[in-house]
Amino acid sequence: MRVFRREESSLPAEPAPPQVVPVNGPGVPPAAGTRMPGPPDGAAAIPSGGFARAFSSLLNPQFRLLWFGTLFSMAAMQMNIIARPWLAYEISGSGVALGVVSLARGLPMLVLSPVGGVAADRFSKRQTLLITQASLGVIAVINAVLIFSGLIEVWHLVVLGLVEGAIFPFNMPARQAFIPELVEQDRLANALAMQSTGMNLNRVLSPTVAGVLLAVDASLAFAAVALMYVGAVFMLLQLPPGRGAMGRGRGTLGEILVGLRYIRTSPVLLTLIGMAFIPVLLGMPYQQLLPVFQQDVLQIGPGRLGTLYTAAGVGSLAGSLIIAYFSEFPRKGLLQLVSGIGFGVSLALFALSTSYPLSLALLALVGLTGQGYMTVNSVLIMLNTDRELYGRVMSVYMMTWSLMPVAMLPMGALVDTVGVQATVAGAGALLALFIAVAAVVHPAHRKMETPGASPGPLFPPHAPP
Repeated sequence: MRVFRREESSLPAEPAPPQVVPVNGPGVPPAAGTRMPGPPDGAAAIPSGGFARAFSSLLNPQFRLLWFGTLFSMAAMQMNIIARPWLAYEISGSGVALGVVSLARGLPMLVLSPVGGVAADRFSKRQTLLITQASLGVIAVINAVLIFSGLIEVWHLVVLGLVEGAIFPFNMPARQAFIPELVEQDRLANALAMQSTGMNLNRVLSPTVAGVLLAVDASLAFAAVALMYVGAVFMLLQLPPGRGAMGRGRGTLGEILVGLRYIRTSPVLLTLIGMAFIPVLLGMPYQQLLPVFQQDVLQIGPGRLGTLYTAAGVGSLAGSLIIAYFSEFPRKGLLQLVSGIGFGVSLALFALSTSYPLSLALLALVGLTGQGYMTVNSVLIMLNTDRELYGRVMSVYMMTWSLMPVAMLPMGALVDTVGVQATVAGAGALLALFIAVAAVVHPAHRKMETPGASPGPLFPPHAPP
């Protein structure tokens, strides 16, 4: 087949240190034989060996199910990330069209992310995830049918992107907020890093599969996306429903405001969320522009496009594994700043490369430094957030990611005007400069330390409004 071109929630005086809450919900007595507190049945003690300790959270059977479900879900998302921009550029040959397709997915994410955070705190997280995964699978099937029938147009991708973007804000906050309900506090940092590792494992495998499928028939790539979501649903069905819902007296808007005020009163959370914005705006859009590098700069076939994504995925996997291994390293603020500067520099060097082998090596470095930066950031945010507000805080953090497709529109216009190499090289240089300036003018961040295995928050608790 060829593609044709043309709750009332009252907050405590100060957040209490996170505790392990039974999955049958607060206020519900544990069933007979339940061990409280402590790890779930079947969870083993944390290994003392360094390498084994990097995977310690996977010894928890419930988190292991969620982790394997994440593998399926992220495989679908990674293949979609590759197939959708490739399809948009193949149909139109325009960087602006590529940006419009990305913008259609990003705008609903930006608007609905706070609502998704309230849903994550209010409703069963498993049920929320089941609905989102099934819905995304249906969208992938529709996409595959449109391609197979030869009817696909750019406006189809825009409409499907809008619907997909309206679903995603309910997915990631619920997935991230589910983790503390399944693992013990002393394994939470490791579990968050392993969650990132699972996502990046797919950045190694999925791009190659997607590239091969695109070379054969684009409809097969979207059919594979739907199949991966079926696997994610199967894993979720084996998990407990999660803890009970919060009260609903404030209403959705009231709960959103509670979350925003909570963040506003925390200098640490404000800094960490702010440090996520610029890398997402300047650094991450390179992923959407790889099809342009493939066709116009490196002049390679679509099969090798998957290899470009795989190279970045190998680096990202290494970065998240390194963070998992050093989950007790105290100077995480300094580690994040060094990774951020490396991210910008390596991205600029990749943009200037015209050699395919060199581009692969530089993309691996881009993935390693970029993922190291973002993994440290998300771990620090989660470990410094009160349990009752995990979903809402993570939804605000996820809003930063929704800005990546929004940033694609002006970047797509710049690609058409000055070329993709100048656009991405300039973005990488600005990113490195921003992080370097932040390190100088905000010394508290580079001196940020975390205790090795503290059962409480990483930073002094702050009083919500």
